[in-house]
Amino acid sequence: MTYPASPESAPLESAPLESAPLESAPLESAQLAHMPLASVLHDLAWTIQRLDPVEGLGIERIPAPELTILKEVDRNPGISVRAMAGLLAMQPSNVSASVRSLVQRGLLTRTPSAADRRVAELNVTGQMVRNRRRIEAAWSSRITEALGKLPEDAAAQLVSAAPALALLMDELRLQS
Repeated sequence: MTYPASPESAPLESAPLESAPLESAPLESAQLAHMPLASVLHDLAWTIQRLDPVEGLGIERIPAPELTILKEVDRNPGISVRAMAGLLAMQPSNVSASVRSLVQRGLLTRTPSAADRRVAELNVTGQMVRNRRRIEAAWSSRITEALGKLPEDAAAQLVSAAPALALLMDELRLQS
């Protein structure tokens, strides 16, 4: 089974899972049942990022790893680079390089911790908060428009799944 280069070229119905060669240990039935969900979530995240609306907002495009770091700093004010690397399962040197770039662009601040001056605490700037609100409003507008074109029951199911998806994200992060 080959995978399409992008979600646009994906067939509307997926091929049976049994036709996919699996090189790892045999999968349990629960794993097989959840594979379509994992694939759809991955493709949806990719599509949302690809349709990133920043050009129309006059905001500089932020690479996905840096955007992820910004969102996590916003959720965890004062987090350190090392803690961020652990949370995101990234190398500390990669997080540090991204943080340096974000500080230079005025989107993050890096201040010494009061508890340990060797550790820097990260925080988002007012500019980042303003940019995030504008980007999220554009994402929301685009998603609201797409939801409006779906059958009403499908749109309601997607909206009601948001809290469960957030719990799934948290659980996956705990596993890393």
